[in-house]
Amino acid sequence: MKTIVTFIRPWNRYNRGEIAGFDPATAAGLIGIHAVPYRPAEATPAAIPAAAPAPAPTAPEPAQSFETAMAALETPAETAPKAPAAGADLPIQGRRK
Repeated sequence: MKTIVTFIRPWNRYNRGEIAGFDPATAAGLIGIHAVPYRPAEATPAAIPAAAPAPAPTAPEPAQSFETAMAALETPAETAPKAPAAGADLPIQGRRK
């Protein structure tokens, strides 16, 4: 006959919260260190609180067309930032002292 335990710490291939059955000698060695005796009242669906009902889904907004999205991302040449002039001074970072 097996003794059922609930793990409270990782042991071997079992993680915390997992339930497993072992022979009484192995279970006795695990209880108190890695596991506690299994209590079926904790795992019943009546013990788990009911979740609030999900709100009704709303209709998603229509997606933009590819052309509209690309037009919003493109920057006209007049408003794009200008490159520095060829003789402009470089920032101090990168210069040799």
